[in-house]
Amino acid sequence: MKNSDFITGAVPITKEEVRAIALNKLELKNKKRFLDVGAGTGSISIEAAATYDQLEVIAIEHYDEAIRLIQNNKEKFELKNIKVIQGRAPIELPGKADAIFIGGSDGSLKEIIEWSYDLLNEGGSLVANFLLLDNFYEALHLLKESPFVNVEATMLSICKLQTLGKGEYFKPFNPIYLLSCNKERKNYE
Repeated sequence: MKNSDFITGAVPITKEEVRAIALNKLELKNKKRFLDVGAGTGSISIEAAATYDQLEVIAIEHYDEAIRLIQNNKEKFELKNIKVIQGRAPIELPGKADAIFIGGSDGSLKEIIEWSYDLLNEGGSLVANFLLLDNFYEALHLLKESPFVNVEATMLSICKLQTLGKGEYFKPFNPIYLLSCNKERKNYE
């Protein structure tokens, strides 16, 4: 989905190129339940729900403006498989999840990562994106010290072709740091 497809405002949006890679790493095909923590405009939630009809999507966000944007985008795309929860993770939720995306942590990164591990089904995917290097390194350290497996770090540097005078150039955007990992599957032999 293009960024221009979404109703936006002052709340940051996960750019379409970053979203495509994050959604791929979440491995949502044939999954049942997905959580989007710090959902912002809801672009990850909206695209996941629109792509995977079978998926129950839960968007968790605490800012009023962001909640309004998620609801507006949910209505715009006529999606019935998204539930929006206003609150700050970690929160009490019934049941488990197959995948979790962390788009924002609001200073609770350690608690959210621990909560995510407890909430994920075995083999479940966790993906987080970061703009700030400090937050990226904090999360990387926490994940390496946690029981998560397959911890992978990726830096995305996106540039878009734009006109400048009579010529063109690639306008760079801030790099985004992605972390992905899984909850280990137990061997019950």
